[in-house]
Amino acid sequence: MTESAIRMQAPYPAPSVAWYATICLALLYWLSILDRFIISLMVDPIKRDMGLTDVQFGLLHGMAFAVTYSLFGLIAGALADRFSRRWIIFVSVTIWSMATAACGMALHYWQLLLARIGVGVGEAGLNPSATSMLTDLFPRDRLTTAMAVYSIGATIGSGTAYLFGGMIVDMVAQAPTYALPLIGEVRSWQAVFFMIGVPGVALALIVFTFPEPLRRDRKTVVEKLGFWEGILGTYKDLLVFIRTQKRFFIHHYIGFAMASIVMGGCGVWYPAHMGRTFGWSASQIGLYLGLTLIVSSIVGKLLCGYAADTLYRRGYRDAQFRWYGWSLILAVPFGIAAMQFTDPYLFLGCVSIFLVLLAPLPACYIAALNLVTPNELRGAGIAFFSGTAGLVGLAAGPLIIAFFSDHLYGGNAIGMGMATTIAICCPIAATLLLTGCKAMHQAVVSLESASQ
Repeated sequence: MTESAIRMQAPYPAPSVAWYATICLALLYWLSILDRFIISLMVDPIKRDMGLTDVQFGLLHGMAFAVTYSLFGLIAGALADRFSRRWIIFVSVTIWSMATAACGMALHYWQLLLARIGVGVGEAGLNPSATSMLTDLFPRDRLTTAMAVYSIGATIGSGTAYLFGGMIVDMVAQAPTYALPLIGEVRSWQAVFFMIGVPGVALALIVFTFPEPLRRDRKTVVEKLGFWEGILGTYKDLLVFIRTQKRFFIHHYIGFAMASIVMGGCGVWYPAHMGRTFGWSASQIGLYLGLTLIVSSIVGKLLCGYAADTLYRRGYRDAQFRWYGWSLILAVPFGIAAMQFTDPYLFLGCVSIFLVLLAPLPACYIAALNLVTPNELRGAGIAFFSGTAGLVGLAAGPLIIAFFSDHLYGGNAIGMGMATTIAICCPIAATLLLTGCKAMHQAVVSLESASQ
């Protein structure tokens, strides 16, 4: 019996162990999203105190983080396929937490820029390692639910940013400085970075409270190579593998990238649309949008996990493509309708249904990738998608919506920009995923056969 077959037949960890690990990883995911977006809540005081331009702040919030996150994500993904994933996560959480705290010590722009780069370096290591571990913790017919629970961490992280955004803005506005123990007097926005970053260093230790799972579904033996040789070799092998299942990857990458344009773009512009259309304050927007985002996304992700895993058990090896493709079609009328309402509660009602249907995006694209990709390439596979199609989708979404608003509707029409993006991108994404079901079924069956 081959080593791969032995690993395939080895029992999975007890459900209590697997779900405990999932919740711990979701908690770290929540922290990463909170640390990533907290800077966006303090635009004005940071610009005021450091004398920054919009372009400089855009570099801090966007490009400096995104480019670093993508580049180091590729490195972290290859390392996750070769070394202890728990240690990679521990180092990653420690780095991004210390970098967040370092944002609170910055006195000059270049110091803040370096700290934000550090946040990107650290956060790049979480997803490739965490999703690889989850795929080894759960049977295939439970994987989408596990990914959904893990991705709830991101939902709560972004929802927490909305919920507490108004409070943080008020805190920064009311007191120009705060006195912190051992640190002394700091500006109020610096205190926020300290309060969020420092506890993360201790929280990183949580990864050692559950075991490293046995790696399953390996098609080849991983060679012991040098650092850079191993990373380059991993991506060479990944590209070779992608060519063997190119129909699946074309449908997956482009389909989920189109969906990312919608989810990423609308997520950025919801607050601006609500403020301009309904005249709500930042605190009102944060409270109602945060609650809508958290509740609807959790419901949607758990529903998707249950449905996709049930379909998988019934023989549908294309369950993630099938479920999310139809969800995209059903979401279109609710997304477009939401943007037409001038009543905030009708808007939130339609957005809540829209999010129930589309919030499971990460659970579906990660589960689909990992059901097709052999174990020795899974970390690199997730990192490669995130740094290519995923990054393009998230980066393009806000720009496309703004472009439609300015050039089709004469400016200051973000709602119509979002509606147009939804009307174009969702059907294209749905078509790609649903026409790719056969390719996904064949790719999943191919890995299952090779692992037996």
